Amino acid sequence: MIKRRQLRRVAADARLLGSGLIDPYRCWASKCVLLFGLAYPLGPIDLIPNRLPVIGYLDQVAFVLGGIALAYLLLPVSTGAPWGGLTTRLSARGRAWVLDGFAAAFAVPMLRLATGAWPVAGDVAAFRRAFRRFTPLPPLMRALATVPAGREQLTRAMLASWLLADETYRGRLQRELSADDARPGNPLRVWSGPPVTFLHLEKTGGMAVVAALAAEFHPLQIDADPRRAHPPHLFCPLPPFLVARVRRCALVWGHYDLPSIRRLGDGRFTFTMLREPCARIRSLYRYWRGQAALGLGWDGMNQPVLMAQRLDFAAFLQAGDPMVVNYIDNFYVRRLTGQYATDGHDPLADDPDGWLQAALEGLESLDFVGLTEDTDGALEVLGRQLGFAAPDHVKPVNVTWAAPPTATPVEDAVEIESRLARLTSLDRAVYAAASRRYLAEAVGWVSPPRPADVR
Repeated sequence: MIKRRQLRRVAADARLLGSGLIDPYRCWASKCVLLFGLAYPLGPIDLIPNRLPVIGYLDQVAFVLGGIALAYLLLPVSTGAPWGGLTTRLSARGRAWVLDGFAAAFAVPMLRLATGAWPVAGDVAAFRRAFRRFTPLPPLMRALATVPAGREQLTRAMLASWLLADETYRGRLQRELSADDARPGNPLRVWSGPPVTFLHLEKTGGMAVVAALAAEFHPLQIDADPRRAHPPHLFCPLPPFLVARVRRCALVWGHYDLPSIRRLGDGRFTFTMLREPCARIRSLYRYWRGQAALGLGWDGMNQPVLMAQRLDFAAFLQAGDPMVVNYIDNFYVRRLTGQYATDGHDPLADDPDGWLQAALEGLESLDFVGLTEDTDGALEVLGRQLGFAAPDHVKPVNVTWAAPPTATPVEDAVEIESRLARLTSLDRAVYAAASRRYLAEAVGWVSPPRPADVR
């Protein structure tokens, strides 16, 4: 039995429905749909002949109810409307029935058109639940935002229009992403995978990896902190006042050490690249020697560079300045443990075996370790783990094409090899462990490691 309160509610909704036709806050499309639905039974057009029993009147009922339902859906919520908005006056049950019926009929085709793929049952259910919820966000937008694939496409569309549709904003963004920022990235791509942290170790081909990986991220998803270029033995990496901001970035990379990037917390995919230790030191020396034309000054950052320019290779390897020692003396162990030499003290000399074990444990804790000697293969393995398509070939970055060095006397060559062996005594063990792990992970995916195209 229909209660009196329900009859009053139906009468109130009917009055609001009629008054909505003259409501200036209602869009013209909503009025047209409502008028068409109500006028169809009175018009001369009859899709189903009325002479058919029962069935003949289904088209009229469908047009009336469909017109009312679509009119509700087309009505925007307006706080300034004198009638308060028809949608806000509908009962929760009636509103959910209208929206759920519409979503049930069109969820699959709308998801297919919006995401480019046929949705699974879970996505359809999530779409329908979100579609019938009442929020200030339009039904279609809130429903798409609930489905992961739809959320990714909405973000891409927002960023694409944000960057490409407005010349004024594009110029503003270009100023924000200035040379001082130097953020790579692709403005038409949005990374939806896990947050990534790259422990970039000097002269291991890291810039080539960054160039390939950053192409999967929008520039605003990439950490822009200029401190990432500073070595951790000179500046405090990721200081407390930056950690919260950097943690929100989808891609973080820099010349950090493992203890500093662990401050970003769990849940990040963390990886690094290693190169044969002696080859890394030779490459570092050649690269610094090639920077003479830049006119570097005598500040703390450039002191090891200028020392490399003043000293021959043998003397450079023997330099006892902590600024140089931390770059060449068991460099991997220092970056994996955060232990650096200072004037008069070197923790690695106090307990080399203990710190080597700590470095191996830190290496094992990383999600992936690649080899510079097979950068292309390492990126292929990394792409399989993170879910992106790696390029077939990675071009080297920061390559120094210096003139061939003069012939080194035999006695100096022997001394250089001896010093290199001493400076990499611990790093060679770390590199051997990384090589075994990499080859085990890369079996069946890539070809055997080949000589790197990095100098």
